[in-house]
Amino acid sequence: MQRRTILGTVLLAATLPGLAHGAIFVCHDEHGAPLTTDHLSRQCLLYGGKELNPDGSVRRVILSPQRQAALDAAQQAAQRAAQDRLDTQREMRALRTRFPDAASVRRAEDAALRTPRALIANAHAQLRALAAEHARLEQDAQFYPNHDYPPDLRGRFETNAVLRDQQTQLISAQQRVIAHTQARYAELLRRLRRLWARDTAGAPR
Repeated sequence: MQRRTILGTVLLAATLPGLAHGAIFVCHDEHGAPLTTDHLSRQCLLYGGKELNPDGSVRRVILSPQRQAALDAAQQAAQRAAQDRLDTQREMRALRTRFPDAASVRRAEDAALRTPRALIANAHAQLRALAAEHARLEQDAQFYPNHDYPPDLRGRFETNAVLRDQQTQLISAQQRVIAHTQARYAELLRRLRRLWARDTAGAPR
């Protein structure tokens, strides 16, 4: 059916002056009606069509702006997907180089955990010192019944409470950091084990 339509268009074009030996544009108007011209018309640019050779073969397809935009978007999406695949391959190669075995992963994890663990240890030491100070303040407070403390002693109690709260919050925050880091390295180890298994399976024997 399409071949008969193109043939009919070519035969029609052959009867029009100036079309027998030149390009033929078969396009549509806003209502979908076919239009045949010897030049690139406004309808071709708006609604798309085809440019034919004198023998009826297609020289090029003319896309409407909407179809061209859709094609461009599809091509860009394909390029992004290809780039993502390339980036993933590079990442996998870098992981294999950096982590050749499970021991290297554990060493990296220990290094990442060193700082939060040190902060927690220091916070616990600060809490012990603050607890000792609080005990001394309690001894001083025995001389003031009904908690009727002088301003200096009351201020030291308040400062001690604030500092203990800060150290407690620091410990909680660093514990979350440790949990996140351990989860991240556990997932990394799972990924690497799949890669190592794949490399072993593909290695020559």
